[in-house]
Amino acid sequence: MKKSLQKLFTGASLAFATISLAQPTLTATGMNPVVGDHFNNYNAGYVSPGTSGVNQTWNLAAMGTGTVSAYTGTTVASTPYAATYAAANIALASTAASQYIYYNTSSTAVKIEGIAVNSGTTTVEFVYSNPEDLLHFPFAYTNTYTDPWQATFSTGGSQYLRTGNTTVTADGYGTVTTPAGTFSNAMRVHFVEVYKDSTNITGFGPYVLHYTNDEYMWYLNNNHYPIASVSTLSTTSSFTNATTQSGTYLTGVVAGIENPSAFISAVNLFPNPASGSTNLTITLTESKAVKITLVNILGAEVGKTIAAEGIQGDNNYKLDISNLSEGIYFAQISLDGTLASTQKMIISK
Repeated sequence: MKKSLQKLFTGASLAFATISLAQPTLTATGMNPVVGDHFNNYNAGYVSPGTSGVNQTWNLAAMGTGTVSAYTGTTVASTPYAATYAAANIALASTAASQYIYYNTSSTAVKIEGIAVNSGTTTVEFVYSNPEDLLHFPFAYTNTYTDPWQATFSTGGSQYLRTGNTTVTADGYGTVTTPAGTFSNAMRVHFVEVYKDSTNITGFGPYVLHYTNDEYMWYLNNNHYPIASVSTLSTTSSFTNATTQSGTYLTGVVAGIENPSAFISAVNLFPNPASGSTNLTITLTESKAVKITLVNILGAEVGKTIAAEGIQGDNNYKLDISNLSEGIYFAQISLDGTLASTQKMIISK
């Protein structure tokens, strides 16, 4: 994705036939960004993406180290460009780069609604009239889809139309080593964007710039962000023919734990919108310690936290919201101390 956000890396792949790993499946609760997330993403060198297939070993340590880009999950309402991206329900903010990436997340997909980049007194906003699908859920090995998308932006006094198609394929899983460590049960996703920018420049006429972004990304559930990627971006026009390669990796990777979202088969919050109280039903596939925390749009805890032993099957909780003012809140559900699901709640009185 033009992807200030999703450039992460991989390396040469070695045959890995002696150990059989469980096949991972990327889930919405395991991958969708939430308010309060914080990612340190290091921009580093390019290495070969290696081989596709099952039970692979990718050694990306040769990527080296680089500069860090820090992103924080925040509410759309708390960003300066919220009015432009009405369909977004979560944003990643990089204050150092004055950059905001807007997403629409759901149980079936995470989509990009736009990007706003501020540089001094100039702001460039990429506004998607047809959002770009970054991942579908659940997403398992050999799953694939192609998504058409469209956006507009203005820069240098010209208005641009950006149109493209993205093909996303889960082409392998196994163990990946980055400068941040070694992680098993990682899913590799091959992400190919073919798109163009079209404009009409005063005094020059029509101008079209073509791009192909060939990118490999490695994901682990519960990290809400790719833990590594490498990309090759090719750019062509009547005046330009260039290729750039890069890689990135994530630090602070959550690894070696069970995916808690896998133990939730259903979540139901009702009524929603609500006023004095609302009910939360969590269906578990096995018994787990349940913690429910209410937070506001800024990520601050509000109300009373519920902690209980959840049993296999339906678990019903009544949430007292009588002392909360109207607005948007989130019920964060943790299992055995790890965030498993976030449910949006609207209070209307």
